[in-house]
Amino acid sequence: MSLAAVFQSLPTVGLAMFDNDKTDLIAGLDCGSHTIKCVVARVSEDHQPQRIVGVGITPSQGIDNNSMIMNLDLAGQAIQKAVTQAENMAGGHVTSVRIGLSSKDIEAFSALGIIPIAGGEVTAEDLEQLMDSTRHSRQVGKHVLHLLPKKFFLDKKEIKNPLGLSGHRLEGHFHVVTCQQSTFNHVLDAVLHAGMDVEDLLSSSVAASMAVSPVDTPGHATTGFIDLGHGSTGLVLRKGNHFIHSARLPMGGRHVTRDISQIFDLAPSMAERVKQSFGQADANLSVPATQKNVPDLSLHAKVLEDPRLPQVIGARIEEILFELKKMIHPQLFSGPMDCIILTGGGSRLHGIKESAEDIFTAPVSPGSFTHASPIVNLANRPDLAAAVGLLDARRNFGDWRSLELGHTAEPVKPGFLRKAYFFLKEKV
Repeated sequence: MSLAAVFQSLPTVGLAMFDNDKTDLIAGLDCGSHTIKCVVARVSEDHQPQRIVGVGITPSQGIDNNSMIMNLDLAGQAIQKAVTQAENMAGGHVTSVRIGLSSKDIEAFSALGIIPIAGGEVTAEDLEQLMDSTRHSRQVGKHVLHLLPKKFFLDKKEIKNPLGLSGHRLEGHFHVVTCQQSTFNHVLDAVLHAGMDVEDLLSSSVAASMAVSPVDTPGHATTGFIDLGHGSTGLVLRKGNHFIHSARLPMGGRHVTRDISQIFDLAPSMAERVKQSFGQADANLSVPATQKNVPDLSLHAKVLEDPRLPQVIGARIEEILFELKKMIHPQLFSGPMDCIILTGGGSRLHGIKESAEDIFTAPVSPGSFTHASPIVNLANRPDLAAAVGLLDARRNFGDWRSLELGHTAEPVKPGFLRKAYFFLKEKV
């Protein structure tokens, strides 16, 4: 049994004695296959994140192209490096992090829970029982990352909020997101190995969808959130705050890089720099200043000026978007999408907005980040969306009722799991 599994069997009360750390910083950590991004925010007295005061980005190590941890030591070092960068910028210390996962084994499905109402009136205990009955229907060996309500029925009548209403039969439809238990354990071990506590562990694409809101769109609009990562692309469909569907496509920026490498006979590292330059440049595809000291700069500039480059990148992006359209279409029961929001590093590629609007026949909204930052212009950093969305993880996901029913989850004091890790490591 791993130490991560041991911790899951330990009661929280028994570990409270380890908690002496105090901090007004909270961190979201997006563990991708290409980079690890850490965003640190200063929190208010009620433990809600306010301003983003630190950002750290480091290349992923010990993580494969499917965002699976293959080497705990290397992954722990990379995580620690990203957090340290953000801490230095913030001028403070982080004791716990909220993790975003984008691994290949993340699955999403709809689940149904049904319970009788013994007392006639729906109580908080009834809702907890409904949640448990739904969670326990999951497959063996899976860990539930999200259990989000879609709709409720009380005596076969649809109810937005059943709490306090009288009835005999409560039915709940949920959107469930899971990952393999082994994946959960490996990430937990890597972060604990880096000397930090894990406060939450969530889907990065779901977190990214909570970081940005559509601009000038009604609250009941159907919005598609597409998070274009390096190893895969995340999809989330929401109608207002209701989650309709989420999925993950095993195609992303690395496939664009591979195409550039093969067509232009470039080393993968050079192909990656060409792709990034193409995404950051204007229509004239001029070379950014950050590339001035790159070896083989003449070759780099020559490829950027090649008329085939937009075609190569565009063809792969269109393939990804068409595959996403196949996933979306069966889920749109109430009509087409009202808008699309693009996040992730791939959303910076030149021409992707126009391609998305043509393929989905819906406008692409620039989106508005839910947090302000004096240190980084978030409007120009869609690659940070998942890390930013994790900052609100406890308010949005810590208690499954909070998203739809307005309950507030109690904040978990940071630090005890990290201390318990090293305490038990000496004893076990």
